[in-house]
Amino acid sequence: MKEKRETRTQMQAGDRILIGKGPSKKIYIVARVDVPHSPERAFATKSGGDFTIGVKVWKSDFVWNEKSRMWVFKG
Repeated sequence: MKEKRETRTQMQAGDRILIGKGPSKKIYIVARVDVPHSPERAFATKSGGDFTIGVKVWKSDFVWNEKSRMWVFKG
């Protein structure tokens, strides 16, 4: 029996996200989806910790990829 695949429409803390293009691709972990003063941004880090150094990303720039099971850049 096939496993039911879920389609995600919103980022959740703990999701993996692929950041970068070409040979400099890096996998980050979404640490927070509620960034103060911006409902359209999310915060991702290498470790997944809430307050470590990381990057802020626009949620609308990424789409869920079912094959790789992570968020990837739309472009």
